[in-house]
Amino acid sequence: MLPKTHSEVIARYQEKLDTHRASVQRCDQRWSSVGYLRGSLFLLSLVPFFLAINEVLGIGWPWMYLTGLLFLAFLVVAYIHEGMQTELKRASLLVKIYRESIARCQRDWDEIDVPEVEIERARIALSTDLDLFTNSSIFKLLGITRTPLGTSTLRDWILDGAMADEVKLRQEAVKELARHIDWREDFQLTCEQLEAGQSGPSRFLEWTQSESWFAGRGWILTLARITPVVSVVAIFGLLLIPAVPMMTWLVMLVSAMLVNFLLSVLFAGSIHDVFNQVSSRANEASHYAKLFRWIGDFEARAPRLTELQKKIKSSRSDGVGDVEKLHGRVFLANMRRNGILFLVYVVFEFLFFWDAHALWWLEKWKDSSGQHAGQWFEGLGQWEALCALAKLHADEPEWVFPEVVVADTTEKTAVEGTAVAHPLLGLERVANDVQVGPPGTVLLVTGSNMSGKSTLLRAVGANVVLGQMGSVVCANRFRQPTLQIESSMRIADSLSEGVSFFMAELKRLKEVVDTAEQIQQANNPRRMMFLLDEILQGTNSRERQIAVSRVVRRLIDLGAVGAISTHDLDLGTTDELAAACVPVYFSEQFREIDGKKQMTFDYQMKMGIAETTNALKLLEIVGLSE
Repeated sequence: MLPKTHSEVIARYQEKLDTHRASVQRCDQRWSSVGYLRGSLFLLSLVPFFLAINEVLGIGWPWMYLTGLLFLAFLVVAYIHEGMQTELKRASLLVKIYRESIARCQRDWDEIDVPEVEIERARIALSTDLDLFTNSSIFKLLGITRTPLGTSTLRDWILDGAMADEVKLRQEAVKELARHIDWREDFQLTCEQLEAGQSGPSRFLEWTQSESWFAGRGWILTLARITPVVSVVAIFGLLLIPAVPMMTWLVMLVSAMLVNFLLSVLFAGSIHDVFNQVSSRANEASHYAKLFRWIGDFEARAPRLTELQKKIKSSRSDGVGDVEKLHGRVFLANMRRNGILFLVYVVFEFLFFWDAHALWWLEKWKDSSGQHAGQWFEGLGQWEALCALAKLHADEPEWVFPEVVVADTTEKTAVEGTAVAHPLLGLERVANDVQVGPPGTVLLVTGSNMSGKSTLLRAVGANVVLGQMGSVVCANRFRQPTLQIESSMRIADSLSEGVSFFMAELKRLKEVVDTAEQIQQANNPRRMMFLLDEILQGTNSRERQIAVSRVVRRLIDLGAVGAISTHDLDLGTTDELAAACVPVYFSEQFREIDGKKQMTFDYQMKMGIAETTNALKLLEIVGLSE
């Protein structure tokens, strides 16, 4: 059952965190103790071995038997120790998951770790303006994805959004996943175990489309099939056929082993490169197999979830079963990485040229199932991104799903919301009822310094981004058309490019206007929304007013909706904007405490043009009034 309040969410995470921290402490103590026992048994097994070599007390074989028993005990303890290490890692990852969950709820951004993402240059301005991928960002709020395809899917959803029908499908999927809290957290835990392999399935997918390693090297496989027969015959001959001279069997065995050794020296490196391409780490394939199995077994009802299940598990190829088969073959290929089975691998490599056989089994899997792998991982990436949205829905029970509609030129579409607040702020955030649009109008936001103008614009933009992903938004009610957002808020000059602050602003505004023109000319089903924060500050007030009026008028004429914040209290009276402006403002309050004047803000939006300014009063407060 989902928690109903923010405090209940944090309380649940804190309880889970305390439980798993205690588990980590217990596991760590047991793991260390068994580790000492493991090392002691190995050293003890060497003692009778050296006693046997030197025939102490005139006996040899009894010492060797004791060596074997101690070494067998070492292997058993080593196996138990490896399992305990896995348990310790699991508990440690759960501590990380719940610690970061609390940090997200409390907006403690420095405590949250997310994968790195690359953003194309043209999207950096919007990302910076709306905090999409900054240190305190939408991506950090949602960024529980750990598989590379899950992370890239989440990035694309943040940047591009979706059309109204797709948003509805995602919302239904998010609602269903949100209810399965424990399932999602187990799913996230397995994804966390994949984080270190950030190359992800990309190299694996390249392998599935590549030519067989044995193409043009068939003779290697032939030799690798002959030498095991020779080795087995020689071993059985030594043990069971004393009539044949021992030297004959030894020559056969050594010859086969020498051929395998030469093949290994020449080709094992390139074969291991293929193994690394298939699975860069020993457990990677097993983790992916577990994720596919969980998705396949999930009792989904939402259409988008059932669609993704079909993508992963179809009649043509079973992504769940096929990846589990691959896991078994990868395990055989990666025996060299297993601390317990490494000695077995060395023996098999010399007797049978093991690497060639393991590679052949992988190539057989590729021929039968590899062509379907791309759609499995694509489905997994979307499922993981939906889990990220579901976690936000569960963590913010008071947020709502927006109504997302098609931007129709015949409809007076607008962004409308009640109790809209900035989703990246904590519980101290202040909510306002806001409307941006309909087309033909612009929301003109005035007010004094630090009063909340920029935060309002970013709150609208961030909620629109969340809404178009299929996520909940920070509001009591929210309605929006499908939008493409463009902004100019945090412009900086560039010494390296020789661009002044003013020129940088002009270039960004040109990009915004060009986008609006392209959308209109292409009959784009999205409407453009612009968010402009105190633009063109790098010029004088008279020319700034004229320039801003013309830019905003052009955007309005192109059918865009938007909001602009400004200190220019007369901007709404210009000929270009007088009829289009919907003015709102924020204000400050002053009070005197202990003989000192202090300024406070309520961050409540009011209708009309700001009636006060505070620049001179701020000078007085900081001691610069003289």
